[in-house]
Amino acid sequence: MPFSTLRRVLSEFPAYQWLWGLLYLENSKAAEAKTVPHSQNLAITNHILDILESYGKNCKTADGREQPNWLGTEKFFDMVSKQVAANQVVKMILPAFPWKSINTVDKVIGRLPDLGEVLALARLNTMCKEIRKVYLPGAEVTIATDGLVFDDLVGISDEDTWAYSEGLMSILSSKGFSGIKMLRVMDILDLVKEEKMTKELYLSLVETCRLKLFQGYAQMEEEVRDMIKTDPDTLMTYCGFIRFLETDLRYSPVAKNTLSGQQYRKCVKRVALGMMIRAESFTKLIQDRCPGFVRLSIHPSSGAVKLSIPLIIQKSNEFPRTPWHCAIAVGIDGSYQTIHAKNARQTHNLIEVDGLPHYYREKSGLWDWEDDNAVFEPQYPNGMLVRPLRQTKGDSQFLQVHHILKLRKLASIYQGPIKVIGFANSMQVFPQRDSEQQVVQVQASL
Repeated sequence: MPFSTLRRVLSEFPAYQWLWGLLYLENSKAAEAKTVPHSQNLAITNHILDILESYGKNCKTADGREQPNWLGTEKFFDMVSKQVAANQVVKMILPAFPWKSINTVDKVIGRLPDLGEVLALARLNTMCKEIRKVYLPGAEVTIATDGLVFDDLVGISDEDTWAYSEGLMSILSSKGFSGIKMLRVMDILDLVKEEKMTKELYLSLVETCRLKLFQGYAQMEEEVRDMIKTDPDTLMTYCGFIRFLETDLRYSPVAKNTLSGQQYRKCVKRVALGMMIRAESFTKLIQDRCPGFVRLSIHPSSGAVKLSIPLIIQKSNEFPRTPWHCAIAVGIDGSYQTIHAKNARQTHNLIEVDGLPHYYREKSGLWDWEDDNAVFEPQYPNGMLVRPLRQTKGDSQFLQVHHILKLRKLASIYQGPIKVIGFANSMQVFPQRDSEQQVVQVQASL
């Protein structure tokens, strides 16, 4: 029986929780040793793969059915098993988070990371935390940010790519996402030693990175064309490039000289092929410099050679757009939708954080308060934190009766937990629920 199944079964029988505790204790003891016994390695590896699979989403089969199992389980079993046997951190790598789309007219709400990136990084970090619960050394996702690999092809400046990556670094630091680390191309190529990465250093290394990448790992155009024809996963990635480029390049200098629809479509396909060539080169670099890493992907795939992970979970359960190609729309029920900005402007309000656009929130009197004395902050995975807009030391703020009634109505619709803090009468919003939570906390401390 897989470790994860055993845990689920035991969780339904409180009287047997001691058995799960014993198994976890043995796992912890193994983590202190230099190696893990084979039988325990098998159970832990299966459990880790179960967790990874629960975060993935494979493409449907040719006849439209959901794939019952992750096709890459066998491929990655040995990889994970070796790391577990050596008592090492389970390492994963995800080429992603390049830059925000150049199309700030129709698609995105700015050049910098927003709620989409926060939710995506939180999901990856939570996956690592779940693995650590069953395997003490834990897991780590390395994000290989690939912006400079492609930005010149689509008309995005190296300066914007740098600013976006710095925004990601800031999120990782401020949110304490310790399960994630980020590498730029110059880090993977080992061009940066002890120096602190600065904007000036980054910009000075961009062309060197591209040159080394293409000289050492370039794929021939004919090879990539053959892969598109013969490999389903490569074809899906190529088609994905075409889909987003059809909207991106409309506001890019790359396509400014296209005078007809036919010329524009040719430009889109030319850029998509160029991106495929560079993507395959970057893949070869990662395989060379990061052997033994479980390969994650933000592109839909069969799952045979990589695990495709939706970064945002939507109500529709469809594979989402990536945060850098959309805006996040938060529904009154707490659901997330990866949406093009132009499709949210009539039905949602644009919410700013620290003076920057952050996400779209569905219009509703339940949280569009005229006096605007509260902040509603979406929390991963589907919660909401409500706090005072401004609070100074010694300044007690109260929620009015109509505020409390609106929050209670919102809670009856919202699918996730709503937490109210910072107001002098916060406990009056959900008095029964908060008192029950206090009882549980007291019982847990006894």
